Amino acid sequence: MSLPVPEDIATTLLKRNECVRALVNQPHTKPELVETLDMPRSTLDDVIRELEQVDLVEYRDGQWYPTFLGQMVFHVHRDYLGQLGRLTDALPVLDSLDTDTEVNWPFIEGADTHETHSRVQDAVMTTLLDHAEAATTVRVVTPNIVAGYGDRFYRNGTSGREASLEVIIPPEVHEWFYSTYPSVATDVLDDPNANVFHASIPFSFGLSIFDSDRAGITVFTDQGIAGLIVNDTNDALMWAEEQYDRVKQNAEPISPRGESS
Repeated sequence: MSLPVPEDIATTLLKRNECVRALVNQPHTKPELVETLDMPRSTLDDVIRELEQVDLVEYRDGQWYPTFLGQMVFHVHRDYLGQLGRLTDALPVLDSLDTDTEVNWPFIEGADTHETHSRVQDAVMTTLLDHAEAATTVRVVTPNIVAGYGDRFYRNGTSGREASLEVIIPPEVHEWFYSTYPSVATDVLDDPNANVFHASIPFSFGLSIFDSDRAGITVFTDQGIAGLIVNDTNDALMWAEEQYDRVKQNAEPISPRGESS
C-alpha cells in the first residue's frame, strides 16, 4: 500500500473533518454515522471512502474507527485551528506593527493579548504597570514613552525590596523626557535601583521583561498604544532575551546632568 500524500490528507481532513471528529469521539457503525452526521447514506459512503483512501479511518468489528494517523492528524488540525484563533485574537494589535517587524510566532503562541479600547484607554497601561509592580527585576527597551506613565512605571518598577529597573531608550526620547518631566528624570537617574541607557532601537514596539518569567510587547501607533501582548513560555522568553541583549550590547549609560557617563 502506498503512503498517503500529506496534501491529500490535509485536503480530505478539511473537507471531511466532521466525520473524523465523530469517530475520534466514539466509533460508529454506518447507520449511526448517518444519524450523527445527518446525511444520506450515499453521501456517507463517499465520505468514508475518501477518508479510507488516505488512511484516516478503518473498519473493525462492525464499526468505523479513526486510524492512529487519523487521530493524530485530527489533533494536529485542532491545534492548528486554535493557533489561528489566537492569531486572530491578536490581529487588531499585530496589525499596528511595522510590516518588517521581527516578532515571531513563538512569542504570539500562547500569549495573552490586551487591546486598547476607546472607552478604556488606561486598561493596557494598567496591566503593564501591574506586571512591573509584581516583578523584582524589570528590563525595558522601548522606542517611545507614553506621556503621563513614565513616572508611574518607574515607581512600580522599583517598588519593593531589592527591586531594580533597567531601561533602554533612544537619545531623543531621553531628551524629550528630561525636558518635559525634569524632576522625574532626575529621580530616575539618581536612583541606585534604576539604570537608564540610550541606544538605537531597531524595532517599533516596546519590549518589557519581568523577572525573566514574563515578557510583554507594547505596540505603539501614532495615536498612542494599540495594545499589549504578554507571554510566559520558554520560547517567548528566549526570543525576548535575544532582542533585549542585541540592543543592550550597543547601549551607553545615561548619567545625571552635569556628570560624565
